[in-house]
Amino acid sequence: MIIDQQVYDGDFIHERFAYKVFRKEVTPYGNIVAFRAPMFVKDNLIDLEDTLSNDYIYSEDAINFCWEIPNLCPFGAVSFQRLLNTTIGSIISQATGKDISMEGDDIMVVDEFKGSDDKIREKGKVSVSITYSKDNVALGHTGINIKAGKKAPGFAYSTNMSDDVVEQFMQAVIDVFESEVKDEWLATTKIIV
Repeated sequence: MIIDQQVYDGDFIHERFAYKVFRKEVTPYGNIVAFRAPMFVKDNLIDLEDTLSNDYIYSEDAINFCWEIPNLCPFGAVSFQRLLNTTIGSIISQATGKDISMEGDDIMVVDEFKGSDDKIREKGKVSVSITYSKDNVALGHTGINIKAGKKAPGFAYSTNMSDDVVEQFMQAVIDVFESEVKDEWLATTKIIV
């Protein structure tokens, strides 16, 4: 579901959100929301690496995907995050015509560009992503830069997608998420013990 949200500050995935958004339409196998909003995460960081380095997350204009999947342990949450981000990378490649590579859970666009620090780079990080599992529920966020902006790190890549492409892109990711989690859930029901 595409929703309205003014900013992504990290708070959205600090607790379960599916029932708040979907009410009686919550699915047993997983739920996703998408919204276009700037990202600024400083106080609600989940990533210990970012916290230890006193880092923050910033994007002037971004597509944000937040997802919730029940019955998923921490290892399963990270595995799903990487599967989803790889799929998102493929959709980005189709939307932009650029090659994509993955570095862990990071989606990298292979394209020469000038970063916010004015350095020329051969590829750039187009995503921010985090997931964790709490009380047997996985919560995750993947943000995709439309326009990273001058406050973003120099390695941050901007897709510069048009408004029409952004809408199509959000719906494509939602559709693939819903199809994948439903198919995975169905696969768990066909086991003969």
